[in-house]
Amino acid sequence: MTEVTVAEPLHDDRYGRTRKPKRNLSRRAKIIAAAVVVVAIAVIAFVSFRPQTEPTTPRTLDYLVVDSSTTQVSVGIFPDQERDVHCTVQATNENEAVVGFTEVTVPADPDADPNSPRQIDLDLATTQLAASGHVDSCWFE
Repeated sequence: MTEVTVAEPLHDDRYGRTRKPKRNLSRRAKIIAAAVVVVAIAVIAFVSFRPQTEPTTPRTLDYLVVDSSTTQVSVGIFPDQERDVHCTVQATNENEAVVGFTEVTVPADPDADPNSPRQIDLDLATTQLAASGHVDSCWFE
């Protein structure tokens, strides 16, 4: 018996395709790509490590509606080591209307731990019976 061998089909030859050589980036393109990466890293670092523009979110720790003219509110405000923190604290009625309002300032303290809130207890004068009391917002002065 005679043995017949068949060669692998040459698809590229059959269909007219040729392999394209792999293109390398030019030196100029590599320099531009490296510059873009360096600039992107610098922008990310600047955004990540810039000073805060707003204080850490304050916390309402507790409130007590004493009567229709007074509400006691305890808030936790995070002090800053370099800037004063100014906050508004308000009491609202059952319709969420503001019935009592005050502002409080936490002075800058270089020895303060910015991760530990400072508890401030306030007595708010109200115009009618409040349903809740809370710290509304804070900003740096």
